[in-house]
Amino acid sequence: QRAEEAEVLRDELGRRADLLDAANRCARALSSSLDLDEAVGAFIRELRGFIPFDRMAIVLSEDGAARIIATAGEETPAMSAGAEFSADNSLIADVVARGQTVYRRDMSEPLYREEEQLLALGLRSRVAAPLLAGARTVGLISLSRREPDAFQEHEIELTSLLGRLAASAVQNIRAYDSEHHTVEELRRLSALRADFVSLVSHELRSPMAAVIGAARTLQARWRELQPDQRESFLALIGDETTRLAALIGDVLDTSRIDAGTFTYRFSDVDVAALVRDTVATAAVGQDEVPIVAEVLPGVPVVRGDPERLRQIFGNLIENAVKYSPTGESVEVRVSQANGAVLVSVRDRGPGIKLEDQRLIFEKFGRVVSGNSKPGSGLGLYIARSIVETHGGTIAVSSAPGHGATFTVNLPV
Repeated sequence: QRAEEAEVLRDELGRRADLLDAANRCARALSSSLDLDEAVGAFIRELRGFIPFDRMAIVLSEDGAARIIATAGEETPAMSAGAEFSADNSLIADVVARGQTVYRRDMSEPLYREEEQLLALGLRSRVAAPLLAGARTVGLISLSRREPDAFQEHEIELTSLLGRLAASAVQNIRAYDSEHHTVEELRRLSALRADFVSLVSHELRSPMAAVIGAARTLQARWRELQPDQRESFLALIGDETTRLAALIGDVLDTSRIDAGTFTYRFSDVDVAALVRDTVATAAVGQDEVPIVAEVLPGVPVVRGDPERLRQIFGNLIENAVKYSPTGESVEVRVSQANGAVLVSVRDRGPGIKLEDQRLIFEKFGRVVSGNSKPGSGLGLYIARSIVETHGGTIAVSSAPGHGATFTVNLPV
């Protein structure tokens, strides 16, 4: 009898040793690389040898939301890697709450929200084990098969072991991925800052040189210069100092936006009247590019900061004038649609390539081409920030050689 008991215990010990070895091999495969695709590929190759499956998924849970980080086998777009969904009424909520493996022998009568999609893929049984980081459940690993009640006891046990051993590898990959994205973003911002410093240095140097040169000329040759020449030098100083003030203002506004100290004073704003005033002001400063305003009847008021909105419209009109050929008009149109006030500014300039249309709204973003004009690359970033604070949007429609139309959408 004792010999028989010893033999049973030896077999059980051997089985458990095999389970642990299989789990360790799968966990090592998942830890073999910090690249998610490579690590999951190695993990799946090992796992298929121990537990054949029709679908596998690794899902992470955080703050009531679930995100699928890896899948293999049958899938749909809504259940593929990268998909996110609410954890409410889903199996992951149950697994996280209990911290235990759940075995669904037959999903023909769906119990959790995602099981209807699994049934549509032809899957009937499913085992889900918690990913345990210490005592905390951070997600689950799920294996599904087409047949009902298709998993044996040792397969369920192995899946549970995998949940315990694979959690640290998944967390490491996740942390590395987050750090990698952070480093890439820091590199991008560093490059943008370097470009910005170079750009602002140039933008500051040019008007400063003009102001200093004009001032010294006036100082040294005031008596020799004719009155119209003096007026010309004084006008140059005025224009260049205005350009300097605008550049410094953009830099300060950007700093305040980033720091969250950009202030607003909201009131009821007559956008139509505000646009007419802005167009009139822009037309006074130059006569080479006509500015035409069209205000459709019945435009309602919006809730906003009139000075910040004036800043947006002034920037868009100024850019349109800057890039428009002499004699070609800039069209400003105010209308309403779907509970929003629309303000569009259209020019006949060189246009913007599709791949650059997102860049121009980023901080320091400027299109580098033969048609580039002096500027800090901050105006549209500031405009986008102001519009978004008003609950609206700003977009551009353009093609090279066909001008550009910027449209501001403000909710009524």
